[in-house]
Amino acid sequence: MATNFKVTELDFDQIKKNLKNYLKTQSTFNDYDFEGSGMSVLLDVLAYNTHYNAMAAHFSLNEAFLDSAQIRGNVVSRARLLGYTPRSKLASRAVVNIAVTGFTGDQASNNPANLTLARGTQLVTTVGGREFSFIVLSADNATIDSVTNVYTFNNVEIAEGTLKTLKFRVDNDLTNQKYQISDKDADTSTLRVRVQANDLSSAFDIYTKYTTLLNVDAATRIFHLQENANEYYEVFFGDGVIGARPQSNNIVTLDYVYTNGKDVNGATNFGMGSNINIGPFSASAVSISLVNKSTGGSDRETLESIRYNAPLTFTSQNRAVTTDDYRAIIQREFSDIDAISTWGGEDNDPPDYGSVYVCVKPVQNETLTTAQKNTIKNTILKGKNVVSITPVMVDPNYTYLELDVFFKYNNNLTDRSASDLLSVVSDTVEDYSFNNLNKFDGVFRHSQLLKAIDNADPSIVNSTVRPMLFKTITPSLTRTANNFTLFFTGSFYVSGSSTDSVISSTAFKVDGVDHFFGDEAVEGQDERRVYVYKIVDGKETIVVTDAGSVNTSSGKVILNNFAPSILPTGGIRITVTPASLDIAPKRDQLIAIDPLRTTITPEIDSIAVSGSTGTISYNTTSRLRG
Repeated sequence: MATNFKVTELDFDQIKKNLKNYLKTQSTFNDYDFEGSGMSVLLDVLAYNTHYNAMAAHFSLNEAFLDSAQIRGNVVSRARLLGYTPRSKLASRAVVNIAVTGFTGDQASNNPANLTLARGTQLVTTVGGREFSFIVLSADNATIDSVTNVYTFNNVEIAEGTLKTLKFRVDNDLTNQKYQISDKDADTSTLRVRVQANDLSSAFDIYTKYTTLLNVDAATRIFHLQENANEYYEVFFGDGVIGARPQSNNIVTLDYVYTNGKDVNGATNFGMGSNINIGPFSASAVSISLVNKSTGGSDRETLESIRYNAPLTFTSQNRAVTTDDYRAIIQREFSDIDAISTWGGEDNDPPDYGSVYVCVKPVQNETLTTAQKNTIKNTILKGKNVVSITPVMVDPNYTYLELDVFFKYNNNLTDRSASDLLSVVSDTVEDYSFNNLNKFDGVFRHSQLLKAIDNADPSIVNSTVRPMLFKTITPSLTRTANNFTLFFTGSFYVSGSSTDSVISSTAFKVDGVDHFFGDEAVEGQDERRVYVYKIVDGKETIVVTDAGSVNTSSGKVILNNFAPSILPTGGIRITVTPASLDIAPKRDQLIAIDPLRTTITPEIDSIAVSGSTGTISYNTTSRLRG
């Protein structure tokens, strides 16, 4: 009976089996040989057709949802319903100062009073043996200095890529006319949209990108930007009710930069492009000095990033109220982010009511440039945050881990030598740091690292890891007194002995003699006093009695009143022992394992090799350094 036919199978063999079982229930095919007849071929065809249709329906249903869609056009379409536009490829940007030397002598009268640096002026640089072009993004004007005879353009933002211009004629007979950007590598953050009355008109109306419905009416010059199913971005305008609608035969001009993205991050040396002049002056009259090296270049947003950011942005509704809103908006519109942390001023230390703090770790550098911070505060967040709340940009606070790693192994279970096992464990530690740390929620979990080391090779019996925290300072050699405030991640271990220092340091020279930092408890006070000492006849001799303080519970170390004459290579390293083997960052804190400060010691496990007789020579590892 037809009611017994199963329609839920997706596997080919099971579909064919269901077809056979159904036919066997029909009196027409009693005792029919389904395997040895032409009927088997027909069943194969039916099963294949059913299988294809079932899989097509399955895939089609998956493509209807943001979480399961695999085709970019479908992911973008689902995200569009949430009001989210995927980020385009972004050009690497740098900031430079450009000085143009004017005519001198008899030609000085030919110097114009003002000099214009036009949008699209080309600069060049070389990265990895390849030459790349950079484009001036905004026109700038400068007047000549009557003393130096030089025009100076300060803090000029340039973007890597090629400037391209497209023109379209408006035809309102077309429903929902859209204007497609013809390059998939276009950086839409550089897009400029202008409209002129006709081909002969020299006047342009500038249209701005739509971001909010507030104060938008029928005359507001806005444009909308979206990615289409073919992975190209396209521009369209208002309908005459929400946003101005260009008239038929108007000319729409789009100009933008298409770019190589992240390939050019880190460029520092720039020159004028060949055969490029600024006003009446040749390229030889132009000198360029670097303000900020090129950063921020990135590929277009990935499918997984769209899947993650679209719901968050929808939740924020393009307004920054909660700390999660700030994170979602910045992640949507700013690409140079490896990790981001946001927290309210009430959670700051000390509390700062009326502020929200934003800390961003960029992809390549340790901190954002001043220009990038200003872009986030004054462009991305402007108009979206609550008026009474002030966004504050802070730099990441890095604390580095110095590890003493010991492991015992059974040499009967491996062909690897001790040095081979050491290399395996070293790779394991580096993988753990890369996958779990260097992000604002990256907790150093001691047991996880031990488990990873124990599983690195079958011969490893057990492991021990001693974590130490350190920061490096580079004091000035010209100041009479240096001052540093260091915030470590977590609290410090304090031994029962009142004479043991909590902090230790590498040596720095004063008058040719090695000096060090130490600290001591102060009766009746929670904070310990830092002092500077030198070694005389094998004993500590205090040179500076009050060189700062140590708060062991908050992890705060203040160093002052010291003036080294010679610094060690790499600066002075301040090291502490954490109170806990698990180390968790807060707010702007980041932790990472320094592979150069990680020591690994392998040892044959005498008990695993020799049994009970091995207990005589078995050594355990001290919890603390000697």
